[in-house]
Amino acid sequence: MRKTCIICSKPGGSHEHAFPAALGGRRTNKGIYCGPHNNGFSSLAKIISEQLKAINSLLAVRPDHKDSAEPMVYTSPEGEQLIIFDGAVRRATPDPSSGDRSVHVKLNLGGPHGLQAIGYIALTFFARHFQAHARHVGLDAFKGFVLGKGDNSFVWWERPDKRSALPPNPFPFGHTIVLMTSASQEATAFVSLFQSLHFGIHLGKLSGLTDKSVVVFINPQADKAPDDIEEHKRDAVLIPLVRPEPMHAHLERNIRERATEAALQELLGKIERWRFEKEMAPALTRLNAGRGPPAARLLGEVKTVVEEQTSRVYRLMCHVGLGFIEREVRNPIARPVVQHIQAMIARNPADPGKLTPAAEDCAVRCMLALIEDLGSRLTQREITMQDLWDIFSSGPGAGIVGKVMFAPFS
Repeated sequence: MRKTCIICSKPGGSHEHAFPAALGGRRTNKGIYCGPHNNGFSSLAKIISEQLKAINSLLAVRPDHKDSAEPMVYTSPEGEQLIIFDGAVRRATPDPSSGDRSVHVKLNLGGPHGLQAIGYIALTFFARHFQAHARHVGLDAFKGFVLGKGDNSFVWWERPDKRSALPPNPFPFGHTIVLMTSASQEATAFVSLFQSLHFGIHLGKLSGLTDKSVVVFINPQADKAPDDIEEHKRDAVLIPLVRPEPMHAHLERNIRERATEAALQELLGKIERWRFEKEMAPALTRLNAGRGPPAARLLGEVKTVVEEQTSRVYRLMCHVGLGFIEREVRNPIARPVVQHIQAMIARNPADPGKLTPAAEDCAVRCMLALIEDLGSRLTQREITMQDLWDIFSSGPGAGIVGKVMFAPFS
């Protein structure tokens, strides 16, 4: 059968990406859209790509049209120029005077055109997996919406708990697209981006459908096929979707309950852990290789690794110190302790790139305590990445550092 465009029935064959190339889509279709309609949808692909650009840059996602991932240059709401790439957000121009002031990145997600772009993705995948139904007249209203005609009564923000009925996504930062048809003649879809942003889609009422679901997991970090996709098929409707009234009802509830905010925080935490493990893998190998006699060799390796993590140790100090100061700054009884902690994390006013002598001394004592803890673990067994995370980026390390910082008041 000759491939024809699902929009206008003219000859297809434009080799459009099933998932937008700028988001890491690696596979192309043939025969879903004609050239003009494929090109016309490029504006929607651009909208969703721009909305997700900061997250894609954090994950070093390579656009399929480019040879490598690229950093994102971003101007913060405060006017700072930032570089977002490979798990980190850095100031474009290093500024020692900024100290440990936070940087802020504002994400603009969804909106009328963003939801239209989600609809375009769902339509493309539906045509890919349900070819016999892709040209059905029951999809015409939805296609019109994707083309920018008419109001949105098709795509909405969904609740996070909808994912619970699905198989686990095998990719740490994978996208999920679920296409569903039912014996009640409904065609629906569920789209989850980075397992954090969730959307429901009602494509239309079509005749001749049976209960069926196609689950597509997409790995945006895969460099090429076949590592980019995993698919599952079920003869059941995995996620029964009910279009909310009004359409923004779930979004308002997500905002009210801070569900979307929590999901994004969880995503950023996963990205932080991913970056940590990439950076610390060589250190983990070196430390475990140094176990056994002579003891001095192991101690030297431990000392070297901890000194390499000076910036992380200082961040632990700031985390402990600033948290205490924020809680107790208005407590007159705690004023001496607050002043002491402020001195323990203070930067040198004459050279903000350096610490004051008191803060440097505190950092050295904190590193010695961490060396002792890490060395103790290594004498008992081989350590894991979780051990390093505990020490340099988690509660146990903060506890060790806090004990040093508050020692005069114990």
